[in-house]
Amino acid sequence: MYHFCTLAIVVILEIVPGVEVTAIITKESVEELQLQEGKQVIAVVKASDVIIAIE
Repeated sequence: MYHFCTLAIVVILEIVPGVEVTAIITKESVEELQLQEGKQVIAVVKASDVIIAIE
């Protein structure tokens, strides 16, 4: 599923039921990947830090 915002597009990937990863990408990337709801994709996470917190 994805939602439009003013600067980019917010893409929400369901990894397994109840677990989601959210990414902000350009409209151009959405068009290049031909993203649409329900399309299977691969998420590659590149981060130097991971912060875990509780509410």
